[in-house]
Amino acid sequence: MSTDDETNPEGDDELERIRERKIEELKAKAEQDHQHASSPDQPIAVESQSHFEQVLQEHGRVLVDFYADWCGPCQMLAPVLDRLAAETSGTIAKVDTEALPGVAQQYGVRGLPTLILFENGQPAKQLVGMQEESTLRGLLE
Repeated sequence: MSTDDETNPEGDDELERIRERKIEELKAKAEQDHQHASSPDQPIAVESQSHFEQVLQEHGRVLVDFYADWCGPCQMLAPVLDRLAAETSGTIAKVDTEALPGVAQQYGVRGLPTLILFENGQPAKQLVGMQEESTLRGLLE
């Protein structure tokens, strides 16, 4: 005979299996969400004003490189930024000032390269000219 005080081992086993499956599903979803929100391993080429705003919204900390193809120091900085994008958790975006002069004007870019660190969509620090890799790494980490 069964009483209310007795446990049902088969039911407990089934509950435990359901619990474990649900935990695994939640872990997988959390990992997927984390990967989506994490920074890309290469700089993001900004394509428009709205794309720029989207990048700033999706990533909490973004180092934006305002550059031009004809700019020698910009070309020297490019491989440094590529390396930092791959090696750090920071997000790097690149704005071609020739293609998007309005974005450059909006942030008062006068010299190239200009690097602006954005925190939660707001400019936090601005650097003009060639920068040491260690300085930029410090901003991103």
